[in-house]
Amino acid sequence: MDISLFEKVTKIENDELIGLKIDLLPEEYKDKMKAFKKEFNELVNKINVDGLKVDNLDNKWQSSGYFKKYFWSKIFFKDTKYLNKDLCLWLGADIDGLNIYLGTSDDFSIASKEDVFKFVINKIDRNKEFKNFKIDTHHHFFRYTYTGDNNQIDEDDFIKVIEYLKPIYKMVLDEFIHKSSVLNETHENSINIKNIILYGAPGVGKTHNYKNLISMIEDGKGQKDIFDTISKNEEVSLDNETFQTIKNEKRVEFVTFHQSYSYEDFIEGFRPNNSGNIELENGIFKNMVEDALKDDEKNYYLVIDEINRGNISKIFGELITLIEEDKRDAYEVTLPYSKKSFKVSSNLYIIATMDSTDKSIATIDIALRRRFTFLKMKPKSELVKRPDAKELMEKLNFYIGKILGEDYKLGHSYFMKIQDASDLEFVKEYKIKPLLEEYFYADEINYEEALKMLEKQESKEDNE
Repeated sequence: MDISLFEKVTKIENDELIGLKIDLLPEEYKDKMKAFKKEFNELVNKINVDGLKVDNLDNKWQSSGYFKKYFWSKIFFKDTKYLNKDLCLWLGADIDGLNIYLGTSDDFSIASKEDVFKFVINKIDRNKEFKNFKIDTHHHFFRYTYTGDNNQIDEDDFIKVIEYLKPIYKMVLDEFIHKSSVLNETHENSINIKNIILYGAPGVGKTHNYKNLISMIEDGKGQKDIFDTISKNEEVSLDNETFQTIKNEKRVEFVTFHQSYSYEDFIEGFRPNNSGNIELENGIFKNMVEDALKDDEKNYYLVIDEINRGNISKIFGELITLIEEDKRDAYEVTLPYSKKSFKVSSNLYIIATMDSTDKSIATIDIALRRRFTFLKMKPKSELVKRPDAKELMEKLNFYIGKILGEDYKLGHSYFMKIQDASDLEFVKEYKIKPLLEEYFYADEINYEEALKMLEKQESKEDNE
């Protein structure tokens, strides 16, 4: 292999090697590069160390039109337990020659590249020598560089180096991949999003789905799976005991916000005791945080109903910053009453509900919008099994959506428990009519049109 080729296709700029644009290169160099790539691929494909697999899909020039200053291929374990393509053995070629690396890619996220590099350096025996190879370090890689004749490469020499690095590579994986896995298991397969608001019209299943959401997190479902399932209002097949177990272990608390709810209720404040004296008491949020910090092997869940009805700035105070995902465990504040340091742990989830028809949603605190992920719950007529109830729901929602908008459509929970004509008439008279009256307040014409739909709807059971 003609390594000098790399000198022709790269140049120095600010002490950095950069690629040259392909259309600036003469044809002779393009032909040499094609030949080099073919030889390099042949070498890659001949290296076959037991238990390892070579992925040579990436040993190509950069597809953006600029040449990389190196070729590389990834070597990883066939065992999927150790499959992590951002932490690999790498077979590379650059201006320095052919190299065998052990290290991370730029996308590596399980641990810092510096930590991996230090770990590798401590495991490598620098006194161990291999024929035709010199040892050095490069960026966040540890590497052996081939010093023999590139045109007469000894493939056995490459295999010996890879065999030596193989157990060290496995130790690196055990150290960092396993550590990351243990951390995830410690937090019961926790998802990255910690603050979630379920919002939608009345009856779309916000309360039902907060239980599903908690159960899915606890059962180790993936983040995308959880969010897709909840937002689509899909039926969830879960162990019915999951939520009850969490509740019995006192790892879930429920609170409703309202206009009078305060920081002292939520975090901490002075309250009169039975003796008539004033003493400092914890609020529900502070108690949950303390429990979660003491028991970091399990998840804790605080459910806030009607979160938009409370004064968020007043209730959360300085802690509105601490609940952010990237501030958990890392940032602390001094509480104004107790003067103690306080932080929010990453194993505490804040799950809230919000009615989208509530007028107060328009004035919701911008700080809340930024720190929470919003999951919209929509009416789902497929969940209504009785045909006449389903038909009524769809007709009303089409009309309501046209006049008032999607946020005012009736939720499916109004219609799901209807068993017969009597149930349907009860729901129409005592649940749907009062809601329509509120929706179309001072709009007599549209209210009358909606009522006509109720009056025309006849139970199929009565017709039979």
